[in-house]
Amino acid sequence: MERKDIAQLAHQMETKEELLQLLNFLKEDEMREAGLAEHYHPFSMKLLNYYCNPNNTFHRYEQFKIKKKSGGFRLITAPKNRSFKLILQYVNEIFKALYTPSTHAMGFTEGRSVVTNASVHLGKNYILNLDLKDFFPSVEQPRIWKRLQIDPLNFKKPVANILAGLCCMKQVEKDEKGNVIKTDYVLPQGAPTSPIITNMICDKLDRRLAGLAKRFGLDYTRYADDITFSSMHNVYSKNGAFFTELRRIITDQGFTLNEKKTRLQKRGSRQEVTGVVVSNKVNVSQKYVRDIRNILYIWKKYGYGVAYSKFFPKYKADKGHVKKGNPDMVNVLNGKLLYLKMVKGEQDSVYMRLNATYNELVKEMNTPGSTNEHEVTYIETIPLVDFEKKYSTSLVFSADKNGKRKGYYMIEGKSQNVFINKVLSPKDLADKKGLAISFCRDGKGKSFQLIHKISKVTVPVPEPVDLDELEDELDEILNDNG
Repeated sequence: MERKDIAQLAHQMETKEELLQLLNFLKEDEMREAGLAEHYHPFSMKLLNYYCNPNNTFHRYEQFKIKKKSGGFRLITAPKNRSFKLILQYVNEIFKALYTPSTHAMGFTEGRSVVTNASVHLGKNYILNLDLKDFFPSVEQPRIWKRLQIDPLNFKKPVANILAGLCCMKQVEKDEKGNVIKTDYVLPQGAPTSPIITNMICDKLDRRLAGLAKRFGLDYTRYADDITFSSMHNVYSKNGAFFTELRRIITDQGFTLNEKKTRLQKRGSRQEVTGVVVSNKVNVSQKYVRDIRNILYIWKKYGYGVAYSKFFPKYKADKGHVKKGNPDMVNVLNGKLLYLKMVKGEQDSVYMRLNATYNELVKEMNTPGSTNEHEVTYIETIPLVDFEKKYSTSLVFSADKNGKRKGYYMIEGKSQNVFINKVLSPKDLADKKGLAISFCRDGKGKSFQLIHKISKVTVPVPEPVDLDELEDELDEILNDNG
């Protein structure tokens, strides 16, 4: 369904019954386009009434903590089941059809990105980075309810009631003894509708901060809770007129400045905006390029297994606090290259060279002779005893309460899971000399490692690698390339 059609229907809504009808139109249309029309089941009014009540916490949102790289935890709140998530996704489509964020909002907006955000502040003598504390839960349900009833959304109260209830969660504050001190209904960090709602709520904040920037001759952008000002002159004294007015505006708009994350970057040092370097041109850091180049170099010269052994512990250390399970090196590299392309451009020589190497390695990995009848591609295979010796590790086999067997090994303190071929008996597993480990990809491109009999080797065993020699070689590469 076209956005203009969604907008027309949305503006005609006056009751929750009409909202339900539009949500079902969107669901049916999506399933028809996906060729799944026969599986379409409409949302019921009973379901909508249940989900729009933030007090019905059991089937709505689930909360979990993830470690921050900087220390501590971030609380993420995400839809608990598929039907609720689908409703929120369709509500988000309605919002997108009606609302366009301000020109200063760079996050969660089509056609804008961290690169767009950073470009505004390129070549400035001073760049001020600010952060809003507890950004999402600072936005409470009454504020959302009111915002939904004014331009450009203009929802009637019955519709705004339902939408505000759907998009908020119950937040309970307790004392040390477990007694409830306060109950609020706030915006969850992790719901499909939360990003666009924050932009709606921040329209006035953006307008006032843009006015402040104009008054002092600055440029201003906001990417979610990251606020950036830049200029050729310095007006950023902590007790000066600019900061005094800045704090007042942020407080008036119901937010709190995170003083610990306030940072003034001056020309001559490396300047960054939302992770993008803007010192001389829009760029990524040297380290970002180096990390890609080094893994591709090891993969090309020493094989997939050695590259993975270098990639895995570093990835787990950097991203293990966010993403669970075993990482897919091929997909991670592809994502890094896409980001590099977005920042540096498709014709950038560094991107083109690294991307060509990546495509060459992926093509070699997917040669027809390494794929069996089950559409499993064997990238690289090594006898298990040699594998354990090379990486100074040991495969551990166990079984869960259902008898399902699993295995894992440790690399630099990080645990890597492996699958075990079903035909292997306990006796087979006890004789590691008869086993091999293969790096594989299934028919959908998902990577995994498999323990199997050594006779199943389908690709050449890689030549032995002196890892000390490899470390020396990598040191030389780093020294030669800065």
